[in-house]
Amino acid sequence: MTGVQTCALPICQHPQVAEVRQQGMILAVELAQSPHQRAPYPAADRRGLRAYQHALTRGVLLRPLGNTLYLMPPYVITAAELGRVCEVLIEAVDVATRP
Repeated sequence: MTGVQTCALPICQHPQVAEVRQQGMILAVELAQSPHQRAPYPAADRRGLRAYQHALTRGVLLRPLGNTLYLMPPYVITAAELGRVCEVLIEAVDVATRP
């Protein structure tokens, strides 16, 4: 299992995450009001932007596209750095999905 796959495991269990996709080192996390029905948040809520802003304050750069967050770490990232990025990603999803 790769480092990015290890990062994806806990975020898959988040109650507001509808889907986690991975292609190589790129991880996409789709947020939803009701993950089982894949009901998205209204665009005006800007949940992806909220997550991005929180992660940025913690020194992690995420790419929000609507309700989907993209994590694209550099190939030279260490395991410890990737662990921190994953922790911040989970925090950011928590912050962004609060009512």
